Amino acid sequence: MRKLFLIFNHVLTEEQEKEAKEVLKITQIISLPQHLQDLWSNIPPDKELSSDLFSPITSYLLVNRGEEENYCLIQGDFGATVYLVSWCFKHGFIPIYATTKRVAQEIVKPDGSVELIKVFKHERFRRYILCS
Repeated sequence: MRKLFLIFNHVLTEEQEKEAKEVLKITQIISLPQHLQDLWSNIPPDKELSSDLFSPITSYLLVNRGEEENYCLIQGDFGATVYLVSWCFKHGFIPIYATTKRVAQEIVKPDGSVELIKVFKHERFRRYILCS
């Protein structure tokens, strides 16, 4: 069973779920339990990061990994993301992230102000890579 663990602050779109199943051949998509999601969504900005902070998430991943390829969709706080991506490489998980196309439209208002509308559309999942 190929698993995809969601370690980010959003909900998968239908398009992303479809790609995960059809392209990556994912058979099970797993959101973090609420207490781990709360941890990931609220990385303390006033403290240094440490491996202890992430041990509840990494322990969860190890306990729940499947026998086939295990993917982790990781996006969030930059330092936390770097740590978890590095951890994934060391422990046999495949870290990925979602890429998007961005379309921006500027609308000049009668009072001279400018309204900026941005639309993000899922493009594909991409693997993180290691520097060689």
